[in-house]
Amino acid sequence: MKKRSPIVRAGLAAAAVLAALAVLVPAVAGAAKTSNKALVAAHGKVLAECSAEGLVNGYTANATLFFPDGVVVEGRKALTELYEGFVKSPEEEGLCGLKAKPVLEWESGGTSFVKFKVTAPFLAKPYFSTDGYVFKGGKIAAEMSTFDASKLVFKKTK
Repeated sequence: MKKRSPIVRAGLAAAAVLAALAVLVPAVAGAAKTSNKALVAAHGKVLAECSAEGLVNGYTANATLFFPDGVVVEGRKALTELYEGFVKSPEEEGLCGLKAKPVLEWESGGTSFVKFKVTAPFLAKPYFSTDGYVFKGGKIAAEMSTFDASKLVFKKTK
């Protein structure tokens, strides 16, 4: 085997490191996107299951949610109260049965913005909402939501 000079060996080593980075960096970035997408999907799944506990467990202990009209929900206790009311049946003035399907997603690092098409058997027409999520440690640390239940159009009851 031919012996190479230290400069050539260093150049080859640097080329190998750059080649490895060219492969690894996009893979790591893609994994972050997949992770965000998976976290959003998990949030939608527990919403559809009407699981207040599952919804709350998807947030950090000190998470903050921002809703229209300056409504802010902060911390585990407030999240629990919010979602325990949310997952009640429509007959109990809750919204259990909503399905939120992502129709547009944008991600960068630990932040995702998702436009949802919201449907339910009791809604007369779909509703569209956009949420922004900041993820930390695999959980939602902050959420900005345009969801406004007063804008839902319910089917007429007989």
